[in-house]
Amino acid sequence: MKHQEHIVCVKASKAAHGENGLIEYELRLEDLMLGQRASLEKDEDFRQVLPISVFTHDGKVWIYQRTTSGGESRLHNLIAAAVGGHWDMEDIVFEGSVIDIGKSLAKAMERELAEEVKLTSKIIRSRRLPKMICSDETEVDRVHMAMIYVHELDGEGVESAEEQLRSIGFRAPEELLKGEYNLETWARIICEILINEKK
Repeated sequence: MKHQEHIVCVKASKAAHGENGLIEYELRLEDLMLGQRASLEKDEDFRQVLPISVFTHDGKVWIYQRTTSGGESRLHNLIAAAVGGHWDMEDIVFEGSVIDIGKSLAKAMERELAEEVKLTSKIIRSRRLPKMICSDETEVDRVHMAMIYVHELDGEGVESAEEQLRSIGFRAPEELLKGEYNLETWARIICEILINEKK
């Protein structure tokens, strides 16, 4: 059976819907649940929680294409602007018997970055955006939500470390929204956020 691993999720009802695929929601200990990824991928009663990373440099954002060798066929050939993945059970950090949300998310993010990208530029600044992505636009969107971390680099030294992710490079968010790129929902939302931050 594919995707037998258990991952962190929350009940979809806990994440009230906002505008433009974004919500103001802070993860709470009482909301955290574990579910088997294989079943969660088809169950819209839950949202899988993903810490994702966006790389920026000089006003541009790094993008890549998900190739057909990737595991999620619903995302094949789409352009993405963030790397990251599921918050696995092995990422959970406990203080006594209580989950430390901050340390757990940091561990999950570091693991995903080590798996998915090769950085030759340095991260000079990192921040977490106050809103989370919680879109209903596609089947994939409706079972996921994302906590967004933006990493400003001192150069354009970032490449994909996985063959299913084909690096394209840095592009201006404004250019990406002109329609020439086949963007994922989340990539479009991220570009809109970055543009609004410049205003």
